[in-house]
Amino acid sequence: MSKIEENDTHVKAYLYDIGYHIWSRVHATVNRMWTMTLNIAESLNAVTKDARELPIVELLEYMRTLLERWTNEKLLKAKGTFTYLGKKYNKELEDNRILSQKMRLDELPCAHALAALRHRNESYENYCSPYYTRESLLHTYEIPVDPLPDESKWNVPQHIAEEVAIPPTGKREPERPQK
Repeated sequence: MSKIEENDTHVKAYLYDIGYHIWSRVHATVNRMWTMTLNIAESLNAVTKDARELPIVELLEYMRTLLERWTNEKLLKAKGTFTYLGKKYNKELEDNRILSQKMRLDELPCAHALAALRHRNESYENYCSPYYTRESLLHTYEIPVDPLPDESKWNVPQHIAEEVAIPPTGKREPERPQK
């Protein structure tokens, strides 16, 4: 702001009057991603590199026709769009829709789903797998697991007790088996 004030005090006063939310992304009250944050100066600098050598009147005319052409192209593109959203955003939405078809609803909702549920004032419990509930966990662990009795008290059939298990004779290859 001090550099702006050095150039023109009226500009600094004007910027204060209209409010930070108008000209500062940090204070913006709306999401200005994609379109609003594209740096038009970078785009103009790239396409007017050679034109900067022209006399001022020709340079301004070049800039005017360039912006007019860009605006017309965007307008024609918008007129040729027959979806609710613009082509770019409709494509992203369609990609998200396809992705969503691969998701399963039998687990825990992701952060996006939780945000949507919160927005609709719905409870997340209806969208969680029943396997994660307290009730299911209690049923899983309600059957006691008793330790094995001493080996001398085991009731092993004779034909099983007589079998001798010997280790495999071949040497196993060091790499991971294929199956």
